Amino acid sequence: MKKIGIIGAMQVEIDLLINKVQNLTKFTYAGFPFYHGELFSNEIIITNSGVGKVNAAACTQLLIDQFSVYSIINTGIAGSLDEAVKIYDVVISSDVTHHDVRVEQKKNLFPFQETFQADKQLIELALQTCAYLKLNSTYHLGRIVSGESFIEDIEEKTRIVKNYAPACVEMEGSAIAQVAHINKVPFVIIRSISDNADENTTLDYKKYEEMAANQSAQIVLGMLSEMKWP
Repeated sequence: MKKIGIIGAMQVEIDLLINKVQNLTKFTYAGFPFYHGELFSNEIIITNSGVGKVNAAACTQLLIDQFSVYSIINTGIAGSLDEAVKIYDVVISSDVTHHDVRVEQKKNLFPFQETFQADKQLIELALQTCAYLKLNSTYHLGRIVSGESFIEDIEEKTRIVKNYAPACVEMEGSAIAQVAHINKVPFVIIRSISDNADENTTLDYKKYEEMAANQSAQIVLGMLSEMKWP
């Protein structure tokens, strides 16, 4: 039985998952909660990283060091950066990058990566799960970008879209991806859209946050039910 790590930035993003876990035990390391148990014959460790890339990176490294997870799934919500990606749609990461770090810095400094590629097996499993669940929304495979700020300014949104052509934006995925990459741990990011990263973001976010978070968690549950490792 291989260990699967699941990371959400907020409790609302992981509550549905925690409530399904059998033989649940809670651990705390450096202030981060880790929920350990079994789900669909998989050994699961679910954690709440808190918001932002620094928190996400620290939490991801602890998850790897303390539990030796085989793979990582990041679940949660995000803001759309593509007109084709609507509120309540789902984005599965093809690759992930920081939108608030210069390209030259990413290329020339450790770990020398402009983007971090999600695991092909996990991507395929996520796509198959979305198709099987027959979601009341559209699912997309695309780039996800992350930064240390909540995007609700149209000028900032335009800059990010011009430079990176992403499907959506959030605040943790690229940090999780970078830590997974340097530790050689397969990962995928699953995000359900809660807003359009514009001047209406705050209102949309409050309205759709829980619904979008639960949809992402439902996809993770579907993936776990089908996971068969060699």
